[in-house]
Amino acid sequence: MDRSAVSDADLATAAAGGDERAFTELMRRHKEPLYRFVRRSAPSPDDAYDIVQEAFVAAWRALDRYDARRPFTTWLFHIAVNKTRDHARKRAVRRFFHGAASLDAPDRPDPADGRADIAGMHERRDELARLSRLIDALPERLRLAFTLQVLEELPQSEVAQILGISVKAVETRVYRARRLLAERLDAETGPPD
Repeated sequence: MDRSAVSDADLATAAAGGDERAFTELMRRHKEPLYRFVRRSAPSPDDAYDIVQEAFVAAWRALDRYDARRPFTTWLFHIAVNKTRDHARKRAVRRFFHGAASLDAPDRPDPADGRADIAGMHERRDELARLSRLIDALPERLRLAFTLQVLEELPQSEVAQILGISVKAVETRVYRARRLLAERLDAETGPPD
């Protein structure tokens, strides 16, 4: 059976009935967008992978509560939002008791590769890092709405369901996030000529 043609709702129903391959297909479909979303709130790539894994485990355990009339992505992203918040709370507690520090190390190009445009790669990476840092610095409610709608390109109605807010609230939060990002970019680089 070609599972790639089966809807998320049908896969979720099959998985709730014990079909592990159906759930594997759901994970294959949604792991990358879920990771990109979670990575915006996670302190490191490893933390993001952990959160995504926790979200999929929680989804597997709660499949019997999934309403197949609603988009699976909405349900899954809502679980991920909760797991991200749980992870942040746990991390804060660990940091308080153990003074944990981030072990992140930036990716570096191979200078021995003569084909690599090292300067251009550094410039692009620096620009992406700066923009990513500004997005990460947004207040959580703005960052979540912005990430889901703008970066993950989900419809406002789906973002509203994931975050448990109205469509108008999503629109307002995304507008405010864009305005705040523009202000912060201007403050760092000066207004465009």
